[in-house]
Amino acid sequence: MSRTAMGQNPVEKHRRDVRWKIVAPVVASVVGLAAVGVLLIIGVAAGALVFEQVSVIMGILATAFIALPLALICIVPYLAFGALAVGTGKLYARTRTPLRAARRFTERVSARTQRTLPRLARPVIALNTRLARWEHTLLGWQRTALQAGKDDRHE
Repeated sequence: MSRTAMGQNPVEKHRRDVRWKIVAPVVASVVGLAAVGVLLIIGVAAGALVFEQVSVIMGILATAFIALPLALICIVPYLAFGALAVGTGKLYARTRTPLRAARRFTERVSARTQRTLPRLARPVIALNTRLARWEHTLLGWQRTALQAGKDDRHE
């Protein structure tokens, strides 16, 4: 099946969206800002602009020159998160095989442990049962000895 039949390649679509929705507005604003600056310089050089007009336009340009770095500063975290996402995807692609191997190894160890644990636990359970019987027997002897030596005369 061809790509046109299935739809667009998502990677190419994403790259095109990034170019048109993120990079293009930033480039357009920089080009526009540079064009206004060049027009201003030409206007001042030709003597067509008065000082007050230049100061108003320079105030507007100053605002733009302050806003543009702030906008770029706001874009930097998005770029960092994008790079982190790409790096995470590539890292996962490289670690997928070792993760599968570790999961299979863990499953084998778990299955073997479940098979052998009852055999290993039987002697411990038997020892615990014997100790509990001895404890019960010894406590029983102590109680009978205490009751036999008990003085009931004062009652």
